Amino acid sequence: MLDAGNTLVFLDHLAVADVVTSHGAPVDGRTLREVEGQAKRRYEALMASGVSHEEGWGRYLRALLVAAGVAEAVAVDMIGPLRRAHDAFNLWRRVPEGLIDVLGRARSAGLRVGVVSNSEGRLPELFERVGLAPHIEVVIDSHHEGVSKPDPELFRRALLRMSLAPERCVYLGDIPGVDVVGAHAANIAAVLVDPLGFYRDHRASPRTPSATSWIEQMLVERSSP
Repeated sequence: MLDAGNTLVFLDHLAVADVVTSHGAPVDGRTLREVEGQAKRRYEALMASGVSHEEGWGRYLRALLVAAGVAEAVAVDMIGPLRRAHDAFNLWRRVPEGLIDVLGRARSAGLRVGVVSNSEGRLPELFERVGLAPHIEVVIDSHHEGVSKPDPELFRRALLRMSLAPERCVYLGDIPGVDVVGAHAANIAAVLVDPLGFYRDHRASPRTPSATSWIEQMLVERSSP
């Protein structure tokens, strides 16, 4: 099982920069990428405090812009334009090189792939658009379920719909307090996806630079005598 944002599909920092710059607040996409760890930690704290995914979505981007040097008041004004751009084409839309290939090989090897995500209800449409849909069996989206990670109920529903026991699964996600905590609460092993080393101090689960590399290694191990 995998998270969606920043595990399967990544924030398009250049697209965010284009929207914000076109609305009068110049910002560099590379800077956004460099400071994203700060926004992730803010989102993690918000979800742990019980705010909705929708509110957390806006605060995540606001924190990202502020960390990149945009004034707080201006960052607040940018959430509307960013949401409209997101609704037109999900801003978390970059698919890492090699991921589609390795997911295809995983399915061919008999592995099952499900997605458990805090999202806005349109993940199947996004996955069709970026080429991931053929490799994903089940999508559990908080928008439709009425419950969000780290609540373990979202993971339990995925297990139920895939008819799987928790010990038969592993969950890959990018935020410790949301993904690792939620998976562990549902008795599912977890792996933290940390491509930029934002969580070097993480000890609660294994850590990997990408879902692609972790799945690739698992396929190698399965094929070894």
